[in-house]
Amino acid sequence: MEWMELSNYQRALLALSCLFVGYFIFRAMLFMLPRRLRLDNQQQKEELLQKAKRQKDHILADAKQRLDQKLQLQKEELDQEMEHRLNELKHSEDELKGLNSTLSKVESRIAKQENDFKAREQKVAAKKPRILALEESIKANKQKLVEALAQHTGTDANQMKQRLTEQMITDRQLASQKALKDLGEELTNHSSRFADRMLRRVCARYAPEFVWPKSSYFVEVSSHRIFEALAHPENRLLADLREASEGVQIELSTDKDDSPLGVKLVGGYGIYKEAARQTLEEVLKKSPASWGKAASLYQSHCAKLNQEALRLGQKAVIELHLEGLHDEILRMIGALNWRTSYRQNQYLHSIEVATFAGILAHELGVDPELAKRSGLLHDIGKGIDYRIEGSHAVISGDYADRYGESRVVCDTVMSHHNDLVLETPLSYVLKTADTLSGARPGARVNLEEGYQIRLSSIDQAVRSFHGVSKVAIMSGGREVHVEVHHNKVKAKDLESLAKDIAKRIEEEVAFPGQIRVLVSRRFESVAVA
Repeated sequence: MEWMELSNYQRALLALSCLFVGYFIFRAMLFMLPRRLRLDNQQQKEELLQKAKRQKDHILADAKQRLDQKLQLQKEELDQEMEHRLNELKHSEDELKGLNSTLSKVESRIAKQENDFKAREQKVAAKKPRILALEESIKANKQKLVEALAQHTGTDANQMKQRLTEQMITDRQLASQKALKDLGEELTNHSSRFADRMLRRVCARYAPEFVWPKSSYFVEVSSHRIFEALAHPENRLLADLREASEGVQIELSTDKDDSPLGVKLVGGYGIYKEAARQTLEEVLKKSPASWGKAASLYQSHCAKLNQEALRLGQKAVIELHLEGLHDEILRMIGALNWRTSYRQNQYLHSIEVATFAGILAHELGVDPELAKRSGLLHDIGKGIDYRIEGSHAVISGDYADRYGESRVVCDTVMSHHNDLVLETPLSYVLKTADTLSGARPGARVNLEEGYQIRLSSIDQAVRSFHGVSKVAIMSGGREVHVEVHHNKVKAKDLESLAKDIAKRIEEEVAFPGQIRVLVSRRFESVAVA
């Protein structure tokens, strides 16, 4: 019967029947499924338990096997160790037996030596009275012989003994003095030969790549008209440059002896002097109406020269492979390019001294960097010694200390003209390098005739004062020691006399750098008895 032929009631009844049947089937499945699952779980548990038991048995068997093997190994090792210990004990027992036998022999030998010693002591004790008697007899005979000899020669034994002792001491002293003299001569000869060889090596290693520049601080005037304009009292050009350049002497030259007309610049700070020279050369090419701009030109040249000085200082440091110098120190080094001593450019001289010092330090095993640093800084005080009283070496050391240089460098710089007595290898290296640079052929223009004229002029200027008894010119004319008579010069007048002597030397003598004048007054009292 088809579905379309059924009534609605039949359709509903059939659908309800199907629903009930499906419900019962679903309940049956719900009842049967947990039981099935429980059976499967129980079966899985039993299988897992069986597998775990098998694994446990296997693990226990492996562990037992490994434990048995380990116990077997330990037993074998223990047996070997016991056997080794037994052998050692046996060997120790044998050694102990040998030592016991040796000890027995030694004991017997000692006992025998003790018996011999006791026997000898008995012999010595028996012979001691006889020996003492012989000693007394010898002393008595010796005394008799000494008395007989003294009586025969007419001398005293104690005096003779003292005389012989003094003679022996004198002979030994003479021999020692001779040996010391021979050693001193040998050491001096050896040192001289070593120094000659080393200096030859140093000079061979140094090959300068520059020539000494010829600096001239004379500005030639092209015409008499310009010269007269400069000499006119109302013209302020030279006076303004003198004030601006702080210590540079700017004077007109005369036309005597057919010398050219011009302006001479002497002394002062090198940069200021060079700036004044460049300013004069520039303004003298123009008309006198434009000379009023000289001050601004001078300041411009000073600024450029200061930058050039810093650049030169940096160049010197790079060339010598140094570092850590203050910019002000570099500027002072570069400023030496416009400072000369005996016509020797002091900037190039400082680089040359630093180079020599580094080579000498390498030859002698001294620190080359400290040597080059000391050589480069040793003359920086020359640039400003015109305005600071004292030796340029002391000024150089003071400025080096002021800008962070080490104490050893500062002291070495101060010692290169013996202003500070320093007995160190570095000090002697710097002195030698300075001497080599000044004494190298062509380095300085220092004619003997001019040098003698300057010393003679200093001596005449000093001796022109009343009361001067002795004059000693030292350090190449840089120091003058004056001794005055105590009856002609009072102690209170020494200070003023020193100033007057220094002023007269300034007026009458042409010299580079500074001259230190020291005046002393010595009182002597003589009595005749």
